Amino acid sequence: MSAVVHAPNETGERVLGGIAIALVGNLMFATSDATVKVLTARYSVFQIVVTQALFALIPIAIMLARSGGLRTLRVRHPRLIVLRGLLAGTGTVFGFFSFSKLPLAETYSIFFSTPMMVTLLSIPLLGERVGRHRMAAVIVGLIGVIVMVRPGFETLHLGHAAALAAAVIGAFTVLVMRRIAREEQHSVMVLAVVLGLVVVSLPGMIATFQMPTLHDMTLFACAGLLMGSAQFLIVRALSLAPASVISPMQYSMMLWAVVYGYMLFGTTVDPLVALGASIVVGSGLYIMQRERRRGRIKAELAQQQSWNG
Repeated sequence: MSAVVHAPNETGERVLGGIAIALVGNLMFATSDATVKVLTARYSVFQIVVTQALFALIPIAIMLARSGGLRTLRVRHPRLIVLRGLLAGTGTVFGFFSFSKLPLAETYSIFFSTPMMVTLLSIPLLGERVGRHRMAAVIVGLIGVIVMVRPGFETLHLGHAAALAAAVIGAFTVLVMRRIAREEQHSVMVLAVVLGLVVVSLPGMIATFQMPTLHDMTLFACAGLLMGSAQFLIVRALSLAPASVISPMQYSMMLWAVVYGYMLFGTTVDPLVALGASIVVGSGLYIMQRERRRGRIKAELAQQQSWNG
């Protein structure tokens, strides 16, 4: 009897724990990105990507060791795993380049258009039908991006193009992850991303390498360790709460982008950027909610069919 009474509380505590861990993980991601932005003033994007990835392997290796080591890894879709890693590596190069040209908050705002890109790309690539509600959310979100970049009123440069490219590549990465998420281990997907970062950027690093100072090497280490640890925390959060609850926590990075932008770079948020960002975030959250509803309806229909069968 007591087990029945306490079960809902235990479930609620697990979800709250997952949310708290996800918030800490996203704080780590934002802190790592702010550190990367500092380093882009002195080092090439390729060198930053590779060095960060190598340091990120340390907490990831600890995570793997705790789960049984490399011998426990089973890759069921090797081609898609490789594709996910290469996409993540390419998207990171574009993303880090945009950090060097734009304020963190503005870059994140463009990155957060990824859910809209996923919705659009799912039509030709996955054959999904997108209803009028989700399509309206996509259109509204794209208007938010236009409000932020203000073509014709503000000078558009490579930073905006790189951020948009990172968002589009991120959408392809999400679609690949959708295909394999239920069959591949989280550790396999995380390791593939980190190795993809190294493979994509290593040639560029060799061509542009500069010996870092001890102070900068400390920054490289912090960026990598934070990124790797954040990956671990997000995986842990997903084991405690549904992805539909954890995914929206990424928008907390916008708050930290504003704080770090002001503290480290003396930048303030332009009112139109804030307006556009709010539109993009609102659109993304609405799309996530519709996706969650569609997933629940599909699960119920599948369950009914199994009963009828």
